[in-house]
Amino acid sequence: MTSQPRGPYKTGIESRRRLVENAILVFGEHGYRGGSLRMIAEAVGASASQIINLFGSKHELLTAVLDRWDEQQVGEEAREGLAYVDTLRERIRYSRDNPTWVEFFLTLGSEATGQGHPAHDYFVERYDHITNRLQEEILHAAASGEIAPMEAASARAEAQQLSAMMDGLQLQWLLDPSVDLVGTFDRYLDVVVERWRTGTAPASA
Repeated sequence: MTSQPRGPYKTGIESRRRLVENAILVFGEHGYRGGSLRMIAEAVGASASQIINLFGSKHELLTAVLDRWDEQQVGEEAREGLAYVDTLRERIRYSRDNPTWVEFFLTLGSEATGQGHPAHDYFVERYDHITNRLQEEILHAAASGEIAPMEAASARAEAQQLSAMMDGLQLQWLLDPSVDLVGTFDRYLDVVVERWRTGTAPASA
């Protein structure tokens, strides 16, 4: 039987959890630079010094938030080809049900474009991973006959466009909640996959 945390250790775990959850809200609204430790601490009846004691620094608190974000992502590693591409629908549904995370991710992602930002490398690596994996699975779908043959460069461009569509649509939805986030993305992906199946080039701008 697995023992459960007790006493001060359990209290410390709970305090970390509450501070991470509030940091998501504060960083999502004010960004990393604008969101102070005092803002994060006061909402849960703590102090900035308690955050330092629990996490070591504001940077480490951000790292804990990013770790939590990674834990929330939809499991998709075992899927291949179009089955993997289809997990994008699940991600959009998760976003619809968790707008706080969407605001956090878009705010931090925009702020982290500068190389001096503590989350810069995280976002660069994350977008590289998303693009590389989508490209790989689009090429897998082509090789297995799910879609028409496609060159690697074209598959990479398609992967980048899908990622950009998701981010842009989620931003529009945050600005205007009447936007049909799930329905719009589902229809878009249906059109894209059908175009892949027929080998039709994307429409020119």
